[in-house]
Order: sequence, then C-alpha cells, then structure tokens
Amino acid sequence: MFTTPYGPFDGNSWERLCQLVFKRKFAADGYMHIPATPGDYGLEGFTKTTGYGFQCYCPDKVYPTKDLYEKQRDKITTDLKKLQTNEADLKKVLGSTKLRRWYLVTPTVAHNDLLKHAQVKEAEVREWNLSILEPGFEVLVHDGDHYVAEIQEMQLALGKALDFGGLPTILPVLGNSADTYQANIMRKTRARLEGRVAAEKLHSRVASLYQRTLREFLDHDAHFRRINEQAPTVHSRLVRLINGYEAYVVETCDTWEGSPQELTDKIREGLTERITKELGPSLDETGAAQIARLMLSRWIAVCEVDYG
Repeated sequence: MFTTPYGPFDGNSWERLCQLVFKRKFAADGYMHIPATPGDYGLEGFTKTTGYGFQCYCPDKVYPTKDLYEKQRDKITTDLKKLQTNEADLKKVLGSTKLRRWYLVTPTVAHNDLLKHAQVKEAEVREWNLSILEPGFEVLVHDGDHYVAEIQEMQLALGKALDFGGLPTILPVLGNSADTYQANIMRKTRARLEGRVAAEKLHSRVASLYQRTLREFLDHDAHFRRINEQAPTVHSRLVRLINGYEAYVVETCDTWEGSPQELTDKIREGLTERITKELGPSLDETGAAQIARLMLSRWIAVCEVDYG
C-alpha cells in the first residue's frame, strides 16, 4: 500500500475514491465515468460541459522519490499516447465534447520535474491535432490536496475515520545489537518476578519468562510481515494505531507507581482492547491479544517499556 495523508491506498482503491470525488465535485459539469472495459483509453472520466478529462494514478507500494517520479512521468506519457491511439473510440465516448484539460490525479507529486514533463507532453499532444481535443489543450497534475474536502466527505460517508497525518504507518527500525536487546529483556524479566516468586523458584521462572519474551520479540517482525502481505490496509492501520499508543506507553511508564507486572498487564490489555475496538472485525480479540504480546515484547526489548 502507498501511504497518503488520507490513509493507505493502492491503485484500485485510489481510483474508487477518486471516482466518488469526481462524481460529487463535478456533478453540475456532467461528469461521466469511463469504465476500463472493453479497453483503457487513457481516460477514466470526463466532464461533458467543461471538457475536463481525468486519469488517476497511485502506486501499490512506497517508492523512493526518484522511482515514484519516474512511474508518474511514465504514466503521463503512456496515457496521453492512448488519446492518439484510441481517438476514434474516444470520439464516440465523448460525443460533442472536446477535451480542454487532462489531469493526472495522484496522491502526491514526487518531484517538480513532473510538472516540467507535463508541459513538454502538452506541447507534443497539441501538435497531434486530434479531433477530440481543443486547440489550447492543457496537461495538469493534481495531488490529493486539490480534493481534500471531497475526500474527507467521502470517507465520512463510507464510515471511515479521517486521518490528518502525523502518525507513521511503519514501525521504527531496530538499530541496536542483539546483546543489547537480550540484556534489556533479562533485566526486565527479573524486575517483573522479583518479590512475587519464592527464591528457590526464581531462577527457573526467570529463565522461562525470559525465553518466552525473547521468542515473542524475535517473532514480531515475521508476524507483522505476514499481516502486511495478506492484508496491507489492515497492516497500515494497525501500525498507525500502535505508533499512537506508544506515546501512551511511554507516559504511563514515566508516571507508574504500581508493580512492574501490573504495568505490563495494563499496557498489554490496553493495546488488545484498542486493536479490537478500532480494527475489528478484521482482527478479532484473539489476534489482537497475540499482536499485543508481540508488541509488548518489542517494547520491553527496545526500552519503550521500562520499570524505573
């Protein structure tokens, strides 16, 4: 999925949202949706009265800026060429309408070179003298911010929570050595059990809890990777939720006055409840509890959860 200020999208979900937005925003201009059957004409919709044509593009995953620019650039080039290739069919679709503008609508503009490329292609397309285009035909690039009010209105209508940005949809990269994480887990395992277990049983109980916590920490990345592969939208929402909850975790650790194990239980149970509430039914309570255990082990290892 590609992360945007309005949530995670891939090509299909971005196009579906854009179609809802266009139908709302340009209803008075006679907006017409062009289904991609039987063929892709390089145009996904147009307005009858104003002659605006629209093509949507969103990558299916996050790319470096250079790669994203190249994909957006190639999308403009390829789809404008389709106007020439499919001129006869498009004339039947457009009827008496001639296109005055062609918009690429994409979540974000990767580089200002994309705007330069649009101007180059505009001049090139004008030279084709197509019967479906006005002489002053223009090529423009719009990012999601051009439609922010309509996007949020559509998301509310679909029952989706608005995302105003600020919370990343990726987890921080782990940068310390394995020895550091293992030492953190051992220290905190002892803190959780000291004073709660008889001296003669402490060593074996510490060893057991340490191994379980370490295993869950090591299983964390693989489990989140499976979620991302099988349900990327759920993964993005889950990680955003976790990053938001982490601020609560840090503050709670700083102000906690109870025992280490009580703090551990509070954090784990609170995360389970929040995941179940916000991501159900995609994640049930059992799945949420497993994620909370794995996430707690990570926080213990990297010191987001500490006992003073």
